[in-house]
Amino acid sequence: MNLNPNATTILCYGDSNTYGQKPDRGGRFSVSARWTGVLQSELGDNYAIIEEGLGGRTTDLEHPNPNKPGRGGLTYFKACLTSHSPLAMVIIMLGTNDFKTHYNRSVEEIADAIEQYIDYIESSYKESETQPTILLVSPPYMDDTAPQFYSSMPTPDAYNHLSVEKSRELAAHVQTLAEKKGTSFIDAALYAQVGDDGCHMTAQSHDALGQAIANVIRHSEQ
Repeated sequence: MNLNPNATTILCYGDSNTYGQKPDRGGRFSVSARWTGVLQSELGDNYAIIEEGLGGRTTDLEHPNPNKPGRGGLTYFKACLTSHSPLAMVIIMLGTNDFKTHYNRSVEEIADAIEQYIDYIESSYKESETQPTILLVSPPYMDDTAPQFYSSMPTPDAYNHLSVEKSRELAAHVQTLAEKKGTSFIDAALYAQVGDDGCHMTAQSHDALGQAIANVIRHSEQ
C-alpha cells in the first residue's frame, strides 16, 4: 500500500494476466514482477497502483461453473470503482476469457461490452469536477501452437483456433472504440507474448508491458 496521501491513484482492472498467473500454471508472479508492480516501480511513490486482477474474469459474462462466481467483470467493477475512489486513471485489459468457446462471442460483442465500462465511468463521475482518464489495453495474442495450449486448460475445449483468431482481431476493435470515446489505447501484443500455455504472459512480457504503459502515462501528462 502506498502511504503517500498525495499519490495519484490508478486502478488496473483485468483478468489472470493482471493477476499475474504464470504460463506454467505454477502459481503467480511476484508483485514486483507483475506488470502492475513494474508500473508502480516505473512511476514511483507519487503514484498508487491498485491491482485488480482475477483469473477467468470476462467483460460482462458470468462463468457457467457455479464454483467460479463473480467472473462477470462489469458487476464487480461498479463497486470496485467506488471502493478505490478518487481515481485519476482507470486501466482496463479484458477480453481473453471472452474468447472461450462456451461463450461463443464475436469480437464486436466483446468491444461493445468494454464500452459499457467507459459509459459507467462517465456516468459515475458526471457530477464530479474531475473524471478519471481511461486507458484501454487490448490483451496479448493467444497462441495455439504453444506446447501446452490444450493440455494446460481446465477443460480441453476451453479455447480453440477460432479463439486465437479472435484474440488477434480484438485490438483493432478496441482501438476504434478508444478513438470513438476519446480514451487512450495500447496494444499489449506489441510488447507482450504468451508463454507455453498460449494464454498467459511471460515474466519478460510483464516487464515490457509495465514499462510501455508507464510511458503512455508519462506522455499523457506532458
